[in-house]
Amino acid sequence: MAFMDDLKKFTSKVAKKTGDTVEVSKLNMSISQERSKINKLYSEIGKAAYEEYKAGNDVGFTDKCEVIAEHEATIEQLQQKILEIKNVKNCPSCGAEVGLETGFCPQCGAKQ
Repeated sequence: MAFMDDLKKFTSKVAKKTGDTVEVSKLNMSISQERSKINKLYSEIGKAAYEEYKAGNDVGFTDKCEVIAEHEATIEQLQQKILEIKNVKNCPSCGAEVGLETGFCPQCGAKQ
């Protein structure tokens, strides 16, 4: 009988440890989700501050906003290179890619 009692105790300890591990994992997942929500809000705050900067308002982060503007200019240049390689342009009306010789945008129908 002692063997069976020991086996029951061991099984009970394993079940408790497993349950604890699952609970800790769930809590860590919840913490991660909360951190993601906070990071999203940080991003929204930063974007709003940068939009204010672009509108000409001083938001106190001018140096960082200028660096962002430089990165955006680099992205624009890289996107233009991609368009050149693909031999297309963006429709000024809807932004869709349109062949250089196309008369009307296939997406919105705007004259090119």
